[in-house]
Amino acid sequence: MDKYDIWLSFVLGACCPNGKGIVDSNIKPQVLYETRNDWSIYGCFTSKQVKRAAKIELESLNEICKLHNDNDIKSINYTDKSFPDKFKNISQAPIILFYKGNIEILNRPYAVAVIGSRQCNGEGERTAQLISADISQHGGVVISGLAQGIDSIANRVCVENGGKTVAILGVPLNEYYPKTNQKLQELLAKDHLVISEYPCGQRYYATSFVQRNRLIAAASDAVCVIQATHNSGSLITVNKAIEYEKAVFTVPGSIFSPFYEGSNELLTEGIANAVTNGKQIIEYLGGEISDGIKENESYDLDPMAKSILECIDGAMFTGNIIRKSKMGRGVVKAILTQLEIDGLIFRTESGEYIRTK
Repeated sequence: MDKYDIWLSFVLGACCPNGKGIVDSNIKPQVLYETRNDWSIYGCFTSKQVKRAAKIELESLNEICKLHNDNDIKSINYTDKSFPDKFKNISQAPIILFYKGNIEILNRPYAVAVIGSRQCNGEGERTAQLISADISQHGGVVISGLAQGIDSIANRVCVENGGKTVAILGVPLNEYYPKTNQKLQELLAKDHLVISEYPCGQRYYATSFVQRNRLIAAASDAVCVIQATHNSGSLITVNKAIEYEKAVFTVPGSIFSPFYEGSNELLTEGIANAVTNGKQIIEYLGGEISDGIKENESYDLDPMAKSILECIDGAMFTGNIIRKSKMGRGVVKAILTQLEIDGLIFRTESGEYIRTK
């Protein structure tokens, strides 16, 4: 953590409209502090920024600096050699990044943003798991926003499959949003990477998460959308990805489901490429697909089990399977349990069953 980084972040705030010009100036934060009463000489700051620089004293941020030290939060600014180039070339370039974990993960190849609905259904949940597992197992980095739903599923599954993942937050790193992801965020902070533009103590708003989306797009080599509704916030990330000339992918879905309305529009408008697995994205980016990924084994099923398996179309709750199969509840539940043990079906967090084959 650098006290001048914290000072400059409070002066400029997040998502500076003139971020690119400030980055290009390559003036160190300490120099900016020492000349804070005469910023007009630089020509890359707004009049509001010039006034704030002269007004904020370093000593007024002592408690904030202590918070960063106590929480082991590090910082990196645009003049540092290890500051990722991916962030330097966007118009609203970040000035300071606060992070916990390994910042070098941002420089790894085949970084894929996996994003989608916060209120995904079982089908979206399983799709996010499969896509993220593929990316992780074949050398890619999964980037997401650690939000509820698709984002946090993508981050978690990447960890479970031995990959590396990056979570880009819209809140300071000493906070958790949503709070249910606290354990996951702490895990990523140890062995992966969690970053934010927001220093401890800085206020954030709903727009902070929109601003955060530009960093998800910039940090990625490609963006994969899973279950986006018509007005999904994921489409903001997509628009930024297009602006930054990044490849966009989406998983197609039912034309009758509102969960896929935005996703399918990306396809019909020619904005995104359709994918059904993460390997296709890694191949598109030039990565090699590893051999030896274990597939499901073949099983000899009795007629009743085979009938139950054939009843499962997409993500289905037990009640729907019972009605469709016309078998008793006890029989169906017993068969579903065995099919799950055999790896032929998967039970989502929402309680729906999905075929794995």
